[in-house]
Amino acid sequence: MVNLYRMRMLMSRKTVNLLWRIEQEQARATKITTVLTGMPRGGKGSDQVADGAVRITELKEAYSESIAELEMMRQELLPLINTLDNVDLRAAMLLRYIKGRRPEEIADAISLADRTIYRYLLRAENELCRRYPDKVIHGQKPQNCQ
Repeated sequence: MVNLYRMRMLMSRKTVNLLWRIEQEQARATKITTVLTGMPRGGKGSDQVADGAVRITELKEAYSESIAELEMMRQELLPLINTLDNVDLRAAMLLRYIKGRRPEEIADAISLADRTIYRYLLRAENELCRRYPDKVIHGQKPQNCQ
C-alpha cells in the first residue's frame, strides 16, 4: 500500500533532516579529531570520536532506509499514476512522486501557477485513492480519500 502522505514526508522533511544531521555530526567529528591529534593516547576525547562515528553510521543507515522505503513506494505508485486519463494530472504526479520535485518546481517547469499544480496533485491523489482504495492512502489515515 502506498501512503502518499508518508511519501511527501520522506521526500521533504525526513531525508533532508537526516542529511543535515549527518553533516553536523561529520563537522563535529572533524573538530574533535583536530583537537585530539596533539593529545597522548587514552585521552578523554577518543570516546567522543568513537561516539560520533557511531552516530554518523546510525544516521547514514536511517537515511538509506528512508531512501529504500521511498523507492519501494515509487515502484508501487508508478503503474497507478500511469492509469490516470488526464495528462496534466499524470504529469504533475510523475514529477512530484516519481521525480521528487516540489510543487513550486513543477509549476516553474511547466509554466503554470503554483496553485494550479496543488489542485492537480490533489485531484490526482483523490482519483487514485478512489480508484485504488486498497493500494493508496491519501492522508495520514485510510479514510482521508475525498
